[in-house]
Amino acid sequence: MSVSRVMFPLSLVLFEFAVYVSNDMIMPGMPNVLREFGAAPEMTSLALTAAMLGNASLQWLLGPLSDRYGRRPVLLAGLVLFVLACLAMWPVQSIGQFIGLRFIQGMGCCFVLTVGYPTVQEAFDEKTAVRIVALMANVSLLSPLFGPLAGAAVVTWWPWRVVFLLIAAIGVIAFAGLYRSMPELERTAPGELTPRGLWRAYRVPLASRRFWTGAVMTGLAVTPLLTWIAVGPIVLIERAGLSQIDYGVLQLPVFAALIAGNVILARQVGRWSYARLMWSGIACMLCGAAVSCVGVAMVASGYLALMAGTAFCALGMGLFYGVVYRQTLFAVDGANRATVAGMLSMIMIIVSVGAIELAKSAYLAFGAQALSVSALLAVLCLSGAALSFKSSDESQAFAVKASG
Repeated sequence: MSVSRVMFPLSLVLFEFAVYVSNDMIMPGMPNVLREFGAAPEMTSLALTAAMLGNASLQWLLGPLSDRYGRRPVLLAGLVLFVLACLAMWPVQSIGQFIGLRFIQGMGCCFVLTVGYPTVQEAFDEKTAVRIVALMANVSLLSPLFGPLAGAAVVTWWPWRVVFLLIAAIGVIAFAGLYRSMPELERTAPGELTPRGLWRAYRVPLASRRFWTGAVMTGLAVTPLLTWIAVGPIVLIERAGLSQIDYGVLQLPVFAALIAGNVILARQVGRWSYARLMWSGIACMLCGAAVSCVGVAMVASGYLALMAGTAFCALGMGLFYGVVYRQTLFAVDGANRATVAGMLSMIMIIVSVGAIELAKSAYLAFGAQALSVSALLAVLCLSGAALSFKSSDESQAFAVKASG
């Protein structure tokens, strides 16, 4: 394989890493941000939810846009937008400006998933593409493991704005690599960039009950982990009085559990039915929610119980998410997979953002016990939806084999 063909996926995963690590690195610095702008503690979670809403904002448009104008210019434009949004953090003067820029930064993930990944699938043969995508997924998992601790180290020694300068530098390197190596493939026949044309593309998955059930399930599955990321700085730094470094260290077991779940999934995929994988993940998440509820009831502060419970939920999410995502992606026969993926991502993010904001409000009003109960309710709703989701083909094996 030529150097340029290797550079393309490496540069793309660097773009993806920059987007994800922007979420994780700033969370330890959110107390500093709030103090500088005189904002209330509940604004902490908006740093994450704004980025997630940005992630959901363009999924519906980028597929048709790249079909019409080409994937290379669209992806490069998205990377430029992301870098500019990071650099614009330096002169911000209010929490509103900060949240607005986080929304724009979150848009970067839309470009990676909707434009970048399909280009990899088309630029390489099937076997090579599967291996490349698996490698990219593993690299992206390093951001939540590395990001909180790295962000804590940065904000301990430098202003929080330096976090975004470092991320912008990563983005510039990714742009240079993509500009030199990203191929421009033959364009597919462009559809209508009109509300009517876009509706024709999206109404097929939206008419499927199984698609809706799976999309809601994916949103509920990520809720306990994302709630911990969003509310963790309030729990650990503001209320428990821990340092930013302590906060970063306490994220390690949570994200190590997530990686462990993904590793177990990779080993067991094709050996276990998808129903067994799915319910194993749900069982881990139920155990995690129970650990949080019992631990918080027994200990006043309860942050260690919340962390331990979230780690179990992350392990279960690793087992569960990939199974249900693929089943939902292929829930509708004859639909364009990019179209289904875009709509799936949008619904998932909307569900998880709503659940996160409800959990945050409950925590601020009633404390750690309310946060643990919120996680339990999310997992119970997930279990109920899973009963309906598996009923149509419970015995089907999850057919995708793990690569390499």
